[in-house]
Amino acid sequence: LVAAAAATVVPAAVQAQVNRCTGDDGRVRYTDRPCASLGLARDAEASRRLSRVQVQQYDVGGLDGPSLEASLAARGPGGFHGLADWEFVYDYRVAPTPEGRCRVTGVRTGITGRILVPRWTDEAKAPPGLRAAWQRYLDALMRHEEGHIANGQSLTRALAHDIGGATGPDCKTLRADIDAMAGRLIDDHQARDRRYDAETGHGATQGARFTWP
Repeated sequence: LVAAAAATVVPAAVQAQVNRCTGDDGRVRYTDRPCASLGLARDAEASRRLSRVQVQQYDVGGLDGPSLEASLAARGPGGFHGLADWEFVYDYRVAPTPEGRCRVTGVRTGITGRILVPRWTDEAKAPPGLRAAWQRYLDALMRHEEGHIANGQSLTRALAHDIGGATGPDCKTLRADIDAMAGRLIDDHQARDRRYDAETGHGATQGARFTWP
C-alpha cells in the first residue's frame, strides 16, 4: 500500500493453532490460547484457516494519524503494511493394479504459513477515535492476509483430490503425469494469489487502508 523500509519483526505466536477471537466490544484478537479462556468468542472458520500459521508483528508508533501512517510507511514489509506467505508439501504412493495398470494408494499434503502485521506500540496512549480506526484497519488487513493462506489451503485440497484419483498405464508414467499435474496446480494457485492482490488492491477494497478521524 505504501513505500516501506526494513521492519523489526517480533514473533507473536508459535507456529501452532492460532485462534481468531472477538470480544463483546467487537475487538478482534489473534492468539494461540483458547478464546474461551480469555472470555472471548471464537471465529471457528477463521481459526481453522489459521491452523499451522505463525502470526508475527512489527512495531509502529505515533499518537496521531499522520505520524502513525508515516511509521507504517517506514517500517512495513516490502512496500506494504502486511505480508502472508505459505509453503506446502505433498507426497504420494503408487502401486500396480491386478489389471497391470498403476494407481495411487495414498496421498499426503500439508501447508504452513506466516502472516506479518503491524503492532501499534502507542495504542494505549492514543485518542479513542484513532484506536477505533486502527482496530477496523487491522482487522481488515488480517482478513486480507488470511485470504492468501486460504489460497494455499485450496492448493493442498486440489492436490489431494487430483492426485488421489489419478491412474496410469504403468507407475513410471503415472508418476510423471502426477508431477506435471501438480506443477500446473501450483502455477495456477500462485497466479490466483497474484490476482487476489490485484483485484483487492492489496486489501484496500476490503478495508485494509488506514484512515483516521
